[in-house]
Amino acid sequence: MSAGTEVRPLPHNRDAELAILGSIFIDNKSIESAIQHVKPEAFLLLPDRAIFRAMQALHDTQKPIDLVTITDYLRGKGQLDEGRGTGVSGLTAGYISQLIDGSFKVSNVGHYAEIVAEKFRRREVIRIAQSFVNDAWGTEKSTPELLNEWQKVPQEGGLHSNGNGNGNGLHDYGLLEFQSATFPTPDHLVEGLIPRGGTALILALPHRLKSWFTTSLALAATRAGTIMGKLEVKSPVRTYLAQIEDFPGQLQWRIAQLLRTKEYDDIDARNVRILPRCNLNLMDETCFQSLMHKVAEFKADHVIIDVVRRVFRGDINSPKESAAFLEQIDRLREATGCAVTLVHHENKKDEEMMKAGAGSYTLPSWANVMMQFKRKIQEGNITHVEIEVDNKLAQSPEPMRMVLDLTSEMPLRIEALEDGDDWQRIAEQLGDEWTVKDFAEVLTVHRSNATRRLKKLIEARRVEKVQSGKRGRMGGLARYRFLNGTENSEGDGPVVQFRRFPPDKLQ
Repeated sequence: MSAGTEVRPLPHNRDAELAILGSIFIDNKSIESAIQHVKPEAFLLLPDRAIFRAMQALHDTQKPIDLVTITDYLRGKGQLDEGRGTGVSGLTAGYISQLIDGSFKVSNVGHYAEIVAEKFRRREVIRIAQSFVNDAWGTEKSTPELLNEWQKVPQEGGLHSNGNGNGNGLHDYGLLEFQSATFPTPDHLVEGLIPRGGTALILALPHRLKSWFTTSLALAATRAGTIMGKLEVKSPVRTYLAQIEDFPGQLQWRIAQLLRTKEYDDIDARNVRILPRCNLNLMDETCFQSLMHKVAEFKADHVIIDVVRRVFRGDINSPKESAAFLEQIDRLREATGCAVTLVHHENKKDEEMMKAGAGSYTLPSWANVMMQFKRKIQEGNITHVEIEVDNKLAQSPEPMRMVLDLTSEMPLRIEALEDGDDWQRIAEQLGDEWTVKDFAEVLTVHRSNATRRLKKLIEARRVEKVQSGKRGRMGGLARYRFLNGTENSEGDGPVVQFRRFPPDKLQ
């Protein structure tokens, strides 16, 4: 740089940055507006970046954000500058306490964040431009090669992202920087089932209540609390329900049956939007863009697509074509920040999860959470379906039973599996001693499911092992038996206190 050349400061808006941090201290909920636009790197100064990371970490763990909690968090991370030559320079307790002072409106935090995000993008342009200037001076690349790389910049570097890391740019870390960084922990819209911003896959044979479940979930999750008797929702969920499987009249009738009951009389109708059956082909870019626009406009937290075969026109058995379809789904998630649940038909009865979905293994591999709707029992007008869940992001819930009873005030409820199992009938069918294979056949479930159920029964002292089996390829010969009420007197009480389902009611 020649003498006398003015050194211009990098683009930033200090007032807007301080207004974001101050607003979050005053109203913790305002961080939700901020993180839609900015990430910690959007703040120019290192102390402000560290404070915003700490705020995100406390928010992700549902802890209050105030001067005490932020100071304690930063001190615990070794980032507070306490005059010992450690921590982030200038990041003191006094510096943090001054952030609340200032002229700003908490309600405007989204606008402040947009300003900060734009300044960050400008700095990124300068950084990338400078790198090309350096390349032009010193690289051996040809001019056409340099120009070709420059033309790719609008698609790289996160310049078209919203500043929160959802762009296509790559952000790598040094080892020490990575170890000191704070990343959000997996959170769930519906505990154990629907990860925030993640992916879920429902697998079911026809007539296994899958559409009842997705419709009920969309309605019930509009408010926080316990829904369907067992599922926990921390905050109201805005659900975009693309119900393409059934005719609109069927969906209307199903919703009417739910809304007439006490369980659904306090839902927030503003948090549900419905796309009824239509010619939706997500591999067609026009259709895809239309759906993405509607989801973004609605600000959906969760999108349910029921069912895959009606929105995908390709070969579901082709790994390449099914992967291309899932790339479209991921585009939708990344552009809107929503979680997506796909409903998919099961391939074969009583198959384990990874093999159960129709088509290639691509769909089960893609999903963070898989739900398989299994054994169905019909008792008059009451239907029972078992649900097995595999959650890759958190501890999987125990197998559950879904009960549809339209005469009840809770027409669709979820209960612990053992609450409804007819163990006396099962014990009579198995006889005095039996193997895991026998147990799986009577339950009409895959062996892996039966093994998990058996382990739980042993822990509850309802079943005991009477003979060890061989290991290896010939394993599985261990024999078990049910304990009767007397032998189980030190446990949880009598075993055979359950409803009875005649064999002809099992489907």
